[in-house]
Parts: sequence; structure tokens; C-alpha cells
Amino acid sequence: MERLWHRHPADKVHGLEVRATMEIKTGEAATIMQRACAGIVASGSATLEAAYFRLPFVLIYKVAWPTYLAARLVVNVKYLGMPNVLADKEVVPEFIQHRARPGVIAQAVVRLMDDHAARENMLSEFDAIVAKLGEGGASTKAAQAIVDELGAVRST
Repeated sequence: MERLWHRHPADKVHGLEVRATMEIKTGEAATIMQRACAGIVASGSATLEAAYFRLPFVLIYKVAWPTYLAARLVVNVKYLGMPNVLADKEVVPEFIQHRARPGVIAQAVVRLMDDHAARENMLSEFDAIVAKLGEGGASTKAAQAIVDELGAVRST
């Protein structure tokens, strides 16, 4: 089940803000991502899907504390969200575990809806990520990487 909070810029009329509405939708993620003006996305492949659909979003990830602590012992990564991993920088704000608090998440989402420069910067980063993924020739590149690696192993 997904929750969609929709507040379109047209909802502001001459400085008068109209109250937002919330709808609950299931099984319509692609349609929602194409129509929403901002989102809250859980870590995983949905983050890359949101970037593909150019949906500005914040990432949240929260698990049971024992799971989080165990994962921290064995996994050492800078970012959880695929757009951030692929860009090797924070393109999308990540709210992990104790940082995943409603107030700060809401502020970050509202910023993406209200701050045109922040929104456009994120969309530009998404375009670069999608272009990088869409270059094609993945099989050839993978085969060449294997050949290069084998050559490096032989020469040592």
C-alpha cells in the first residue's frame, strides 16, 4: 500500500495555501511517480524508479535496532539510495534509522516542492544518472571488464 500526498504548486493562489489532500493507492507506483510533485521513498529499487520518472524525493530507511546495528558491523557504505550510490554523492536526502523523524522528513519534502533551485538541481542529477545507465552496451562492457581484470591478474 502506498500513500500519496499531493500538493501541486497550483494549490497556492495569491499567497493563500489550500490544504493538501491525501489518497491511498495500491499498485499504481509508476503512475503516481509521474504525477506527484515530490515523494517519500523507502530504500531499494524504488529509488532508482523515482529518479527515472524524475520525481524529487527523500529516502527513508528504518529497521529494528538489532538489525541496524548488526548491518553496521558488516556493511560499510556511504549511501543507501541507488541515485546516491551511482552519483557517489548525496543527490537525495537520506533519513536513516534515528534520523527518520516525521518533522525533518516533512521539512525536506516541502523544500523539494517549494524550492525551485533545489528541485531543479535534483532533477538535473537524475537526468545524468539515467543517461549513464542508458548508455547501452552493458554486455560488451561487462565482457571487456572481465577480460581487463583477467589481464591484470596474469600480469601480477
